[in-house]
Amino acid sequence: MNRKSNYKLLFLEGTREYIARELLEKYPKADIVKQDSSSLKFNTDISDIEEFRNLLSPVGIINEKEERLDLSKREWRVKYVSAGINPSLAYIMCMIGQLREQDIVYDPFCGASTLPITALEEFNVKRVICSDIKGSAIEKSKENFKEANIDIDRYMIFKSGVRDVKLNKRNVDVFLSNLPFGIRVGTHDENIQAYIGLEVCAKRILRKKGKLILLTQEKKLLREVFKKEQWRVKSVLRVNEGGLLPEVFDIRKRG
Repeated sequence: MNRKSNYKLLFLEGTREYIARELLEKYPKADIVKQDSSSLKFNTDISDIEEFRNLLSPVGIINEKEERLDLSKREWRVKYVSAGINPSLAYIMCMIGQLREQDIVYDPFCGASTLPITALEEFNVKRVICSDIKGSAIEKSKENFKEANIDIDRYMIFKSGVRDVKLNKRNVDVFLSNLPFGIRVGTHDENIQAYIGLEVCAKRILRKKGKLILLTQEKKLLREVFKKEQWRVKSVLRVNEGGLLPEVFDIRKRG
């Protein structure tokens, strides 16, 4: 009988459900033996820690020899923006969005495009649209797309504030975005206008059965902006990220 090897997965507090799901989907023979708020211990017949590099929702894994792999690192992510999303959390947001191959995904606050590239690379969505009010973010996004070797036909990228977006076709299946928190970047007053603009934009271009999967620390503001008859707002995840407790919201059109 082969001896089983023991491992510990490390993850952002609040995301354990998604870490366990991904582990068992990819390694159904793994035996989870202990879980807490930020780690999960399991054993398996696999003895080489390198085989677990395809786990993308945890931030790291440690074996019995205390060797550690950083699972949040993405080779294509060569450019960063301030307050950019952790790639592991970006993957979890895509899981929450239940992205499909036929989906068109839009990120109106794309930053360096960690979310859109994750949607393309790991969930094989049909196309992504990326915009940001900062030209520097657009340039960094372009470099990350190039590093990821993604065909230019699969994405559109342009500089624009969300209130000025010129898109008009109602063909977006999923808004997927890390919204400005107004803490490390921007202000609450700026966020008020940006969130109002987001709601107006979503009303115009989101398909009837589309959804918004949004991460924000501005929870009260988001609820106020989408507190209208046509929207159903649900918080599905609270995550501890660097001492902040942002939430992921799933917002759908009613009817």
